[in-house]
Amino acid sequence: MGSYTIFSDVILKIIEEFSDGFLILGQSGEILFFNEVLLRITGWKSMDILAEGNSFLKYLDLDDCQSCERMVEIPDPAGNLKLFSAASFSIEGDNGDYCLVRIKPDMGQESENLLKQSYELLFTNIGDAILTVDLNGRILSANPSFYKLIELEPGALPPDISTLYAYKEELHDKLIRLLKSDTVFNLETHLYTKGKNIKRILDSSWVIRNERGIITGYTAQFKDISHIKNLEARLRISERSYSILFDSVLSSIIIVDPFGRILNWNYTAEKLYGFSWEEVSGQYFDHVFQRDKKSLSLSKIFELIKKNNGRYIETEVPRSCKDGSVKYTYASYSSVKNSMNEVIAYSIMEKDLTERVKLENKLRESFEQIKETQSATILGFARLTEYRDKNTGKHLGRIREYTRVLATSLKERPKYKDYITNEYIEDLCLSSVLHDVGKVAIEDSILLKTGKLDPDEYNRIKDHSKLGGDALSEVDNQIKRESFLTIGKEIAYYHHEWWDGNGYPEGRKGEDIPLSARIVALADVYDALTSDRPYKQAFTHEQAVDIITSERGTHFDPEIADAFMMNHEIFRRIKMFNEFEENPETIDDLLAGQIKSLSCNT
Repeated sequence: MGSYTIFSDVILKIIEEFSDGFLILGQSGEILFFNEVLLRITGWKSMDILAEGNSFLKYLDLDDCQSCERMVEIPDPAGNLKLFSAASFSIEGDNGDYCLVRIKPDMGQESENLLKQSYELLFTNIGDAILTVDLNGRILSANPSFYKLIELEPGALPPDISTLYAYKEELHDKLIRLLKSDTVFNLETHLYTKGKNIKRILDSSWVIRNERGIITGYTAQFKDISHIKNLEARLRISERSYSILFDSVLSSIIIVDPFGRILNWNYTAEKLYGFSWEEVSGQYFDHVFQRDKKSLSLSKIFELIKKNNGRYIETEVPRSCKDGSVKYTYASYSSVKNSMNEVIAYSIMEKDLTERVKLENKLRESFEQIKETQSATILGFARLTEYRDKNTGKHLGRIREYTRVLATSLKERPKYKDYITNEYIEDLCLSSVLHDVGKVAIEDSILLKTGKLDPDEYNRIKDHSKLGGDALSEVDNQIKRESFLTIGKEIAYYHHEWWDGNGYPEGRKGEDIPLSARIVALADVYDALTSDRPYKQAFTHEQAVDIITSERGTHFDPEIADAFMMNHEIFRRIKMFNEFEENPETIDDLLAGQIKSLSCNT
């Protein structure tokens, strides 16, 4: 990304105002960037240039990158040679020297005259100020946009260019740069207008030489950026929001080039697999993550993507992590194309299914324990969790994630560091989904009622906590060892108890309420507030935060409420991306801008 940062403004200028082909070469002669005009006038494809870069560069006859222009012959895909004019320029960047190469077709003298007329027309009508200056600082010519920029009458040129500069050191710095590299791009400069107002300018200048190669002056292009600073601030906010979105998506996102080399990934991928960015950048995806030879290689997946209209999905894919462990993921692969309909990258978005696999293993262990105790009651009870309305699955998934956030935050506090272990968090998250299991015994006429409940109906609803706790307690008692159901029965019994003692079913108060139930209580209330129910519409996140904050120390454990306030933005993201993760294909539109940028660094 570094090289793109150096040349981004230059590239935009070339693309917007010129029709020549351009290459940018790094210090070692590697191709860092080429524009689509180059592909159009030469007939080469981007994949061919990426794969055969050295072959393409040989046709340009680049012994070095000194400022020079030459005629070269480049074959098209059919092998026919075409004549081009190639000019190269040395550019100094923050990280070293780079070489800019301009390529345009040879058009002959008549075409050159037409081109000269076109440039004269451009000089007159371009919106940016253009002027030429001799070595003494005298302005030799200027276009109408220059007079408009400086607020001068046409023809009323100032006696010396230095009189326009609000800070003389900016002019001095520019001249030193010009002498060293012949060109400067987008130097931020401050110029006086006739009324002594200061305008902020982007200055791009290049030297003028006579037929003997001696510098006689320079040409400057001034772009007024005073009026767009507010837009730039908004753009920075937008970019920051995009970066936050990219890095806060709860699924792993990895971008690879058409050869399967890793270009970029988000924060979730880094945490999921344990590798640092430096360890994977430029590495082949298969070499890093492919678990075994039975797994499909990326090359095979790329073929399947072509056959399936640009998308392909795998489930329960084993991935290798840095520590040697295995993660199982739901993987969605998508191709990304440029404006010429060429594939320039692939996005691999993966949702971690490892927790689900662990849950399945624990459930299998529970079933084995049930078989050992010959308890038909437990089998019957296990089926109760399947009796839910259509939104319960999403609700339970959110409750589990909210619970994990709160428990992980509390783990960092000295009071809980020995009590809240990783195993406890896993068992807590697993058992949290059983908090309302007792509702399966509540009549639909009451449970799904859209209107206000009468006192008898409300008391019947409150029975679900005892019903669920009793059922889980009965199952847990028949298992030979402590299981996640031990925590589950605590949660089922007491997740409606209040910190100040005004809850139910027992009116417990403070730390007499099990920690597991106090954590799930807050998670359940937040989800209830922000979800549509038969009897109400969802509150906004902000309204839910205000309600929970107001009930700190009454309804909720103050420490757990504080943990929620420290992490409420994560709650918002979990809620926001719940539907997004069920439709992972929508990530491509969000990635389009970044993928185009990444292609410049391939």
